[in-house]
Amino acid sequence: MQLDPLTLMVPAVLATAFAGILLIGAWWFNHRVPALIWWSAANGFNAAGLAVLTAGFAWHAPGLIALGSGINIMSPAMVWGGARSFNDLPARIPVIAAGPAIWLAVALLPFGQDNQKWAAVAAFAAWFSYVSAAVWILWRTRAEKLAARWPLMGFMAAHSIIYLGAGYDAFAGQFPLNQPPPLDSWFGIVHFETILYAMGTALFMVLVCKERMEAGYIEAARTDPLTGAANRTAFFETAHRLLDRCRQEQSPLSLVMFDLDRFKSINDNHGHQVGDRILRDFADTVRLSLRPNDLFGRYGGEEFAVVLPGASIETACAIAERIRQVFADTNEFVDGQPVRATVSAGVAVASPEMTLEAVIEAADMAMYAAKDSGRNRVERASTASATAGANVIRIA
Repeated sequence: MQLDPLTLMVPAVLATAFAGILLIGAWWFNHRVPALIWWSAANGFNAAGLAVLTAGFAWHAPGLIALGSGINIMSPAMVWGGARSFNDLPARIPVIAAGPAIWLAVALLPFGQDNQKWAAVAAFAAWFSYVSAAVWILWRTRAEKLAARWPLMGFMAAHSIIYLGAGYDAFAGQFPLNQPPPLDSWFGIVHFETILYAMGTALFMVLVCKERMEAGYIEAARTDPLTGAANRTAFFETAHRLLDRCRQEQSPLSLVMFDLDRFKSINDNHGHQVGDRILRDFADTVRLSLRPNDLFGRYGGEEFAVVLPGASIETACAIAERIRQVFADTNEFVDGQPVRATVSAGVAVASPEMTLEAVIEAADMAMYAAKDSGRNRVERASTASATAGANVIRIA
């Protein structure tokens, strides 16, 4: 039994159309992911273009072949737009329109007998360029841990390589352009690969969007909604892990407890909206002073904690003092009102035998010592406070 290239185009049309329906269905249940619409449109254009091409090849109608190519060329542009949408980047409509416009210009230019050849080369180049650019966009955000990203990129990369080979075949005149590409040509692989590409990219696009959504739910469950800091549960889980790692590496770990001064009075005198703004401003101030591997959490109410793995107590005190100073300077007035918000801090370093709770207690007692000494200052726990939890050394 011989495989007919024209017959093989029919299941490619059906698979691509089904992939588009799958993606539009996924979007219907999750309207917050416009990338699914882009990807669905890409499959829609691809299926429609392949269907018209199939008819054109079957009826030997050059006009239909040209029309099918024109419709089909929109598909890779939609893929590129979908990749940008997935990464929350603007669509850039002129770039999306550039590929089809270039193809149309080439198709209409008077190349004589080579007209169809150069139009095919332009179409294959557009596929390779757009899909490769989409792979690059997804690669750039690989730090976001989404397992389905990798097979998605794999399907796309393979597809772009096939179109690069097809462009070479068309340029070298290795297959006739008025009929389906033969199975023994480089582009003949597309008869089989298109089905895998359509179904594979649709499946893994849905999965990668689902992964991101679930990761967002997990992150929201571990984050304080007002300040964006880790909530108490997430803080303790991560802090225990950081302390264990520092012990294994025999590196220091310091902890800072912060408490906003006279916060109840701010709420009573200026309202809870101003109080909420003060909390958010403090959280922003802290984040600007921390390293990527530091931990910042809301301990409760107006009390916050920072874990600094690998930091000595001197370094932790310097960070706490910088936060205290910047926060006091930037929150003396809020919308012209004299709020004069300040913060007190206590700093402790973990000794090898201390539990996390003991480090927190030492830093907490140092913070209350800062309160007793007049507020708006940083105190650090003495070495003895690691066991006694009482003595503090004033640094400000």
